Amino acid sequence: MGLFGFLKKEKKEYHFLMDKNSNYLARGSAETDRESGSIQFKVLDGNAEEILKAEIVQVVPADKTESVTMGKAVSRRANTVNIEPMRDMGMGVRKNFRMPVDFESFIYPSGGGRYIIKSIDLSCGGIAFYSVASLSAGEETEVVIPITADGPLIVRCAILRVIPFSPPIQKYACQFVDLIPDEEEVIREAVFSVQLAQIRSGGARR
Repeated sequence: MGLFGFLKKEKKEYHFLMDKNSNYLARGSAETDRESGSIQFKVLDGNAEEILKAEIVQVVPADKTESVTMGKAVSRRANTVNIEPMRDMGMGVRKNFRMPVDFESFIYPSGGGRYIIKSIDLSCGGIAFYSVASLSAGEETEVVIPITADGPLIVRCAILRVIPFSPPIQKYACQFVDLIPDEEEVIREAVFSVQLAQIRSGGARR
């Protein structure tokens, strides 16, 4: 289908624009498919000037069946930015969009019990948090994600890394396991919702 092939669809979809480090820049819609190969994106949330400053951007279709495209922001006019496609980044890159989040929730380790956690960041592929729970790399636990649109979501995750912090508190990096497509979509929407909220409040990470 080629780069930006999603534009061939009749239905107009939203797209998230990220910098090369997967930090959120804006949400927009593709307005035209120009013969030159560059695409005009109308910015709906965010700052068009920040997209131009970032120069290299990732275009993430809201449609989870479409792959991510790397592009170059070459010009802007008001809230419209011209982006030239560079390469298709595939589907797996979606899991790397990690956003700082700040909430308290719970985990349920496989050995039993319930522990409070303090979140650090969240992505479509995993979560990092602080906890007094004693967990080991490779261990699986259930974690409650409380910021999803339809209420708390409980998913399984595996501990990837245990990072000493301030005893008895430890820092954990975890990867989600056995997610069904609907759960992955809900988590992705939660990540992007956090990004949108931070852009609107002026507190997005750069």
